[in-house]
Amino acid sequence: MNESLREMFRYHTWATLKLLDHCAALSPEQLDETTPGTMGSIRDTFAHLIGADAGYQARMRGDSSLRIADAHERPLNELRGIFVERSTGWEDVIDHLDEYDPLLAAAGDHPDVPHVRDLLLTQAIHHGNDHRTHICTILGAHGHEVPETDAWMYWFETRNVQLIR
Repeated sequence: MNESLREMFRYHTWATLKLLDHCAALSPEQLDETTPGTMGSIRDTFAHLIGADAGYQARMRGDSSLRIADAHERPLNELRGIFVERSTGWEDVIDHLDEYDPLLAAAGDHPDVPHVRDLLLTQAIHHGNDHRTHICTILGAHGHEVPETDAWMYWFETRNVQLIR
């Protein structure tokens, strides 16, 4: 079971990096583009996605130093480096999954919620997909090329499957 979960996080990392690398060729003005119905600009959405991913790991591991306090102020290439570094943390979490039993501390809309390990894992995957989709929507709405970042393409690229086109 953990190998399936590991594969999901490898996909999450691959898709985020593929989209980041694609967007690295955009101009600063293009990185500031947005579209109604999305979270914000391409730049802000990446900062949010990567910052939140670090936050999920921080909660899971009980280590607030893993958070990125100023993600929105960092350039994309720096966020990419942090994301690559932190992505190995998910591998470590999966290696020691049974050792984690995090608590979601009380906030405005909920009391303390214990035993949220599976919630954090699910949210990390969902959140990445959701915001990568936002970025692809912005790209397409502005007439930019949209990279293929779905699970099929991940599987084909990571297994060297030659597509017939």
